[in-house]
Amino acid sequence: MLALSAALCRNPLAAALCGLALTFGGMAAAQGPEGGGIGAALNGGPRGAEGSRPGGEAAPVIAAPSDPSRSAPSSAYAPSETGGFNSFAATDGSPPMEPFAFDDAVPVVVELFTSQGCSSCPAADAMLSGLSDQPDVLPLSFHVDYWDYLGWTDSFARPEFTRRQERYAQAAGERSVYTPQMIVDGIDTAVTLGPAQLMGLIDASRVAPAMVSVQRDTAADGQSIELMPLSDLGGRVDILMVRYAPERSVEVTAGENRGKTITYTNVVLSLDRLAEWDSMAPLRMKVSAAGAADDRFPPDTRHALLVQKQERKGMPGPILAAIRLD
Repeated sequence: MLALSAALCRNPLAAALCGLALTFGGMAAAQGPEGGGIGAALNGGPRGAEGSRPGGEAAPVIAAPSDPSRSAPSSAYAPSETGGFNSFAATDGSPPMEPFAFDDAVPVVVELFTSQGCSSCPAADAMLSGLSDQPDVLPLSFHVDYWDYLGWTDSFARPEFTRRQERYAQAAGERSVYTPQMIVDGIDTAVTLGPAQLMGLIDASRVAPAMVSVQRDTAADGQSIELMPLSDLGGRVDILMVRYAPERSVEVTAGENRGKTITYTNVVLSLDRLAEWDSMAPLRMKVSAAGAADDRFPPDTRHALLVQKQERKGMPGPILAAIRLD
């Protein structure tokens, strides 16, 4: 597990960390003198970890429904079997991906919204797997729960991942959600997304001007990370922690994919908002090992930070940077 502390650097040459660490879900955020967590350190006011209950009782990071038959999304964002932006052929083979070597680059984030119960998804799952060896791409597999009623309950699905996809749809003015859907750096997708189209979107993100500078130093006690805005970012930015399992294979015994064994890459286990950054001054973070693995986060769990701009009404916007932590 990892611990994290952060401080807003009014002067990038003279910045201090903010006291002790407050751990939640295996990660820790800086706790200032008032015990306000990262939000207090960044925004000047008390703010608890997202998901905390009234009275200070810590809520679990992942609260899966007790009823395995989870509800579908609201009618405003009803799932679509015909798809919208994306279309995948029903093939299980991994399409060829052209490798690029940018070892020091900030990775492009590719989010795949998928489901074990979706017969159109295995081709997209294989496509995402083909990106896993590229050092400048961070592929993430978000499993949604609105196809669980088809006869197979997705073991990786979380309602909060469905909500994230719904919020992307709302931000884009879409009226439905569907699987599979790939979103590149929080903003780009395509009408028919095959390997060539996907690599085109990734290449466009690779050469796009950076909005945030990422500096990191590694020492015996952990990593120091500094985010520096390179221009006016136009509002607030979310600092998100994503935990993911590098690879998982699932034998599906019911539903549309019955009889198949599907391998998933970078399966997201949790996504938590650690802080809201005003983006007016540099942000420094300290990341170090802390705690031990548990049932929610096994020993091979990986961690990354996503720096994502907020759009109107707090909708998710462009991902400005991604930082692998291990």
